[in-house]
Amino acid sequence: MGLFDKVTNTLGGDNEAKAEAEAETEAGGDTTDVTSAFDIPEWAVEDRVNVDKRTTIIHEHYDVTEDQACIIAQKLKETLESTDGYSQDDIIASLEDEVDLDYGLLETIVWTERASIETMDRVNSYLDRDDPDSLYKISGPNPDADRTHPVTAEAIEEIEAKGGVTMEELARVLIEKAEKYEDEGGTPERMEHWVPHEKFRFSIVKHVDTDF
Repeated sequence: MGLFDKVTNTLGGDNEAKAEAEAETEAGGDTTDVTSAFDIPEWAVEDRVNVDKRTTIIHEHYDVTEDQACIIAQKLKETLESTDGYSQDDIIASLEDEVDLDYGLLETIVWTERASIETMDRVNSYLDRDDPDSLYKISGPNPDADRTHPVTAEAIEEIEAKGGVTMEELARVLIEKAEKYEDEGGTPERMEHWVPHEKFRFSIVKHVDTDF
């Protein structure tokens, strides 16, 4: 049974699928599902950038030491929680002197984790103030652009065709696309951090119905 099949069955109330998922959790298996992506973890609600959690995430998902991961996480917190504004290039430039990492890897980490933090923060804000039935869409690069990742391109097209979707359905679509393109860089296992693929360039926005 694939990841999305497990997600679909669990949300549909399939007790056997729930038991299977619980058994996998106890055994330390894959626990990525719509619920883990849809529900922003408490640590991300309490702190926009939780240094301990983000250090663990960076250390686990990239070829860096724990000390390097901690330096990057602290810089992200310092910069993203500042009221002075920031640019991604500035974050990377300031880290180049502090961590001995290839520029390409450092750019990928900063880009991806910054986008993860900002997306989780935005999703949490929507969930906190909006009606559960509110509709959202993905605002991002042109799906036909050469640099647009297929995970992003297909998710944008599917959600636009539906005229916007709930946040839970949006998470489901991203997980499905990330799983479909896992061999091309999709990261369904990272959707608990709202990362469907590295260096994603989209934002989640409220859908506005113009048919009136």
